[in-house]
Amino acid sequence: MLDLLSRELANLDQGAKADRVESILDQHFGSVLPDSQTVQRLFSDLGKSKRAGQLENLLGCLRQRGLEHDVYLACIAITACRNACEWGTALDILKNTVADHVELNTITYNAAVSACEKGGQWAKALGLLA
Repeated sequence: MLDLLSRELANLDQGAKADRVESILDQHFGSVLPDSQTVQRLFSDLGKSKRAGQLENLLGCLRQRGLEHDVYLACIAITACRNACEWGTALDILKNTVADHVELNTITYNAAVSACEKGGQWAKALGLLA
């Protein structure tokens, strides 16, 4: 089931709306919130498939369903962005995490710096260290 869900999310167009992601989640989970291992796998699969554009949609849908926005979730999402070479999305997630008053840790910042590095955005990476 999880492989099918990952494929469906990965096959969405980069510009697909959050309501399409929500519909796919409904088909697989109904109103039940997926466990943390499932969420980690979904983010990882999206990162590997270079579909980081859907990461923000998935993150938003999961948060609307009640998934707590914590440092662990942010780190997983940012790492997936790094794997997809989507440094901009990684920084957006980092910014939104800070705006939600989540206390970030070294691992989360390291993931964001790594995403910038992988995208050749050294100035952005250095800005995170300042």
